[in-house]
Amino acid sequence: MNNLIKIGIAGGLAFGLYRLYEMNRVSEKVVTSLSNPRIHTVDLRGLIIHTEINIDNPTKSSVKITKPVITLSSKGKYITSTHPEEKEITIKPLATSQIDTIEVIIPWTILVGYIVGLVGKVPAMIAAFKVKDIAAFGKALAIPLEMKYSLYADGIYFESDPEKII
Repeated sequence: MNNLIKIGIAGGLAFGLYRLYEMNRVSEKVVTSLSNPRIHTVDLRGLIIHTEINIDNPTKSSVKITKPVITLSSKGKYITSTHPEEKEITIKPLATSQIDTIEVIIPWTILVGYIVGLVGKVPAMIAAFKVKDIAAFGKALAIPLEMKYSLYADGIYFESDPEKII
């Protein structure tokens, strides 16, 4: 009985090490990027931004990830983020996948602090919104925005570097 326990423990350790090696190999080769961050609308909730995330998986292993949590910041200072969801997405091997559109809401309570000095810039903001030009809208707001995301891939936590969107 003692030998069976040792064999079971050794087999479990070997399998665990193999899984860690596979996950590490996949995480090193999988490429993720934000795709098309844009202003969707401005309504009573605040400024609504939509974005997608592209995931390129050049490996022969599929990857299960959680739906990413998007965090918006300005000069490293937290502004807002999406809510975590218990949604699991399978990224197929040797393929590029795009995660569903993710909505990020910047509430008016946050925007009010920035809006005080922006009364004269309202026409430029309206013009940028009409053509859905997030860069021009950001310049009118004079708010440098960065976006990053975090998720779990096969049970391992991953956080992207902040990507400047404005």
